[in-house]
Amino acid sequence: MPLTLRRSQSAGETRSSDWREERKYPLPAARAGLLTAWLDARLPRDPQYAEGVVTSCYYDTANLDAYQESADGEFAKQKLRLRWYGDPVDPYAGVWLELKSRDGARSVKQRVRYPSSGAPNQLGLIIPEREELARRLRDLADFTGRPLEPTLQPTLQPTALIRYRRIRWQAADGSVRASLDTEVQASNPRGAPIWLPVPDGSVFELKSRGDLPPQLAQLARLGLRRTAHSKYALAVELLYGGESARAG
Repeated sequence: MPLTLRRSQSAGETRSSDWREERKYPLPAARAGLLTAWLDARLPRDPQYAEGVVTSCYYDTANLDAYQESADGEFAKQKLRLRWYGDPVDPYAGVWLELKSRDGARSVKQRVRYPSSGAPNQLGLIIPEREELARRLRDLADFTGRPLEPTLQPTLQPTALIRYRRIRWQAADGSVRASLDTEVQASNPRGAPIWLPVPDGSVFELKSRGDLPPQLAQLARLGLRRTAHSKYALAVELLYGGESARAG
């Protein structure tokens, strides 16, 4: 794995209540309007960030180990990314260094703020390279209380930029969150700032702490099929070639 966590009994240890079941449903972009109307009738929009542009810079090893885990359908896997909101960057929403861990259908996200000051690049911020990333990972470990494997940190490098438009919904009690991602694009963070559309990138995601409420349990009637959809895997295959990416 590109990044390994060692178990800790400190106060920052992830609790079982922090994990959510994550369900993903790819869909044709042409059906986004219908699904949006269907959801608006069943869930309120997120009161703080109902809609906006999300951009992430994903890190991986030179051998694309994180990609291989997604392509091979590994049960337990992790992704490290730098994420920001708005186009250009929204200073209020901030920039975040995030470690997303999956255990089957369950997922949990740990993150710390990343300072967006300094001389920005064409994306509006500085993407940390290895030395800076190592410092930020230590910040993440200190914040969460979960030490990171130091020998793996130097092998990570910025691998794929992914940008999309997201609409968010959230149950009043926070038990269910939904998002619809469309206009998915990818770019090579180490190349020219050229954004390419990601085929089949649109996806509807549901996160919940338990079973879905009755008003959301009829997704099959909309023709949606749950899969292990990964925008990152699709972006890597687009940017680096499907066969060469799978070969590492």
